[in-house]
Amino acid sequence: MTDIKPSDVRRAAMDLLARREHSRYELLLKLTRRLGDNPELFEQEIGKLTDEGLQSDRRLAEAFIRARTNRGQGPVKIKMELRARQVGDEIISIAFEECGVDFTALARSVAVKKFGDELGKVADIKTLDIKTLDMKTLDMKTLDMKTLDMKTRARISRFMQQRGFSYDHISSLY
Repeated sequence: MTDIKPSDVRRAAMDLLARREHSRYELLLKLTRRLGDNPELFEQEIGKLTDEGLQSDRRLAEAFIRARTNRGQGPVKIKMELRARQVGDEIISIAFEECGVDFTALARSVAVKKFGDELGKVADIKTLDIKTLDMKTLDMKTLDMKTLDMKTRARISRFMQQRGFSYDHISSLY
């Protein structure tokens, strides 16, 4: 087996970071898969990249939160996925504070998008036009979701839990 040079490690790490943000842990795993087992050298080179601002767990967390909220995922699922990437809880908390996402409004919009037809029946609206609806001003109480049968409410709640919304976000719908 040939010796791995620090320049080879740096180049491989830069190739990975050019595609998307990676956590330190992800970089270490991928470099090990690509170049073999040399954790000391990998850690040293990843540390240099972090010092130079080319790798940042905080930047990863912010980008990850933005991407996942755009896909309609809730904070519980996002936190779990970031922890799986071994991003620290403190960094995750800071990133959530800085992103400024209103998860209650996001939960509303996800519920209306997925269950718009059923919610439209409850509100006596022929069709709920999702594209023109302002989710921040939509009051779920006007949809009178309490009149939904338990089976439908359970379906909506399960769906929202799978999307990663907390009980508080889900209960705000009713």
